[in-house]
Amino acid sequence: MIALHDVPERDKDSFVEKVRWLTRSHRLVSLADAHHRFGLDDRRLNVALTFDDGFAEHATLVAPVLDDLNVPATFFVPSGSLDLSEDDAARFAKSGLRRRGSFRFMSGQQVKELAGHPLFEIGGHTRSHADLGSIGDEGELDAEIVRDKAALEELIGAPLERFAFPFGESTHVSARALRTIEGAGYEAAFTIIPGFWSRRQNSLLARRDCLSPAAEEKVWDCSLRGGADAIGWIKHRRRLRALDAS
Repeated sequence: MIALHDVPERDKDSFVEKVRWLTRSHRLVSLADAHHRFGLDDRRLNVALTFDDGFAEHATLVAPVLDDLNVPATFFVPSGSLDLSEDDAARFAKSGLRRRGSFRFMSGQQVKELAGHPLFEIGGHTRSHADLGSIGDEGELDAEIVRDKAALEELIGAPLERFAFPFGESTHVSARALRTIEGAGYEAAFTIIPGFWSRRQNSLLARRDCLSPAAEEKVWDCSLRGGADAIGWIKHRRRLRALDAS
């Protein structure tokens, strides 16, 4: 699984090249097919594309490229990022994403249009891009996960089945958050800890390789072949085991 975030206009050509390379050398599948092991290729690496944080270019730049190349994708959207003014978008990026800069986020209408496309899926990503590992209050977890899911489902008129943890490392996950995610009805939840997705893994702690469209093709290739998996496991193994046991 590949996790991408913003795709600036300056990286469009690089992004298009990466997706074309993936279509030539890998089997590109939806998260749903990967999860249910439907239509996978036994001879090539199966890869699913995901995009986090609800950036406007996911609708205006990414989706048209993927549509043209017939590539499925999941967009994990924080509901609190929708329909923001320029000033509010800057505040959301600073407080929620912990990033400074000029970022634009999707409108509710754009999310509805993505959800209506047969290649695309919308997933949950909390209301405010919250660090779930730092939240102990059940009411706040409910607002960030359960009510966020309900708001997006009402917007798109369809159930959400998959979730991605904001920030995505093991420190941004807690046992209480996992119980809330499961109770909300999500089938799977994704980190950005590198690794393959297998039947043996907890489906609520699924792994993804976090990549940049500007990175060289050899970096993508190394990552997808498992080049960072051992380091990721060593870094997160104790916490992952504790979370899995909970």
